[in-house]
Amino acid sequence: MRCLEVIVVILVAVPAMAWLARRLRWNEPVLLVAGGCLIGLTPEFRTPALPSPVVLLLFLPPLLYWGSLTTSLREIRTNLRGIVLLSTGLVLATAAAVAGVGHALGLAWPLAFALGAVVAPTDGIAVQAVARLLPRRIQTVLRRRA
Repeated sequence: MRCLEVIVVILVAVPAMAWLARRLRWNEPVLLVAGGCLIGLTPEFRTPALPSPVVLLLFLPPLLYWGSLTTSLREIRTNLRGIVLLSTGLVLATAAAVAGVGHALGLAWPLAFALGAVVAPTDGIAVQAVARLLPRRIQTVLRRRA
């Protein structure tokens, strides 16, 4: 499947699934993952031809921009200590835990730590979508940590 067709399907399917999730009062990220899995099972989308620069230039900037617009600088300053501690401590702890599991599964320590370093940073947009029902202070800390 060509790159333009993949982009069109994504741009149509995501708002449709988000609308359906709101209509059925389901959690949007859960329905988006389920819908993405179903789309991925169709034969045309098993090997999509969507280069990574397209994702980085077309989809990621609007999501990050929206996240920056909806975050209060005052709340970041108020919760700076927690944000800094979580952004360093939890990333290091996650990297070490993934490295330990990777080593237990048979990877060499350097490879296991490389895997941990790749997996440890979280996606701020995913955190923002899932944490919508949490208190505002916790949302701010989680969003800035990611």
